[in-house]
Amino acid sequence: MSEVETNEYSVLFEADIKPTSNIPGVTFISNVEEYLKDKEIESVFRQLQDSYSKFKYFESKLSNNISILTLRSKQLQESLDIVDHVASKTEENFQVQYELSEGVYSSAQVDHPKSIYLWLGANVMLEYSFEEAKQVLRKNKDSVDKQLKDTIQDLGYVKDQITTTDVNVSRVYNYDVLQKRKLKQQQLQGQSNISTTTTTTSTSTPPK
Repeated sequence: MSEVETNEYSVLFEADIKPTSNIPGVTFISNVEEYLKDKEIESVFRQLQDSYSKFKYFESKLSNNISILTLRSKQLQESLDIVDHVASKTEENFQVQYELSEGVYSSAQVDHPKSIYLWLGANVMLEYSFEEAKQVLRKNKDSVDKQLKDTIQDLGYVKDQITTTDVNVSRVYNYDVLQKRKLKQQQLQGQSNISTTTTTTSTSTPPK
């Protein structure tokens, strides 16, 4: 089992808020002896390992989603900034650079802009007034930012479950080691008692 990882989203993670993705939680094993009373130790270890693997999968998936949403939020903010910039130059002629394809740019002359076009996806582009474009972009950005906040909350929750699972594994492992040590001591003590009894019997003098 790997070492407990630092929760880099601990500041944003609120423990009292349930995850939005219905991710199951882990119960901290406070009394290991009571917990293991009617269970096979190997079965418990397998269950804990399975839980750990599932949470690591969730962690990887959520981390990837955060990267995608963060980039999307940044792009929407950049689009808002561009709309603001163009809207401030409605009485001017100015030159802009635009991307023809990935890594290929060209220049264009803009004369007294009155509207702007936005890509809506699936090769669809619509014309908007500057104010309408801002409303569309702000709405999309608010939605993405909400998804990002929820995903960060879920990731913080998952990291917390990983930490709890790590602690549970350590507690069960330490308990198992302690029980095996006690059993070994009892066996050695039993062998010592048998050896003492045998020695006493063999060295006793029979009556004449």
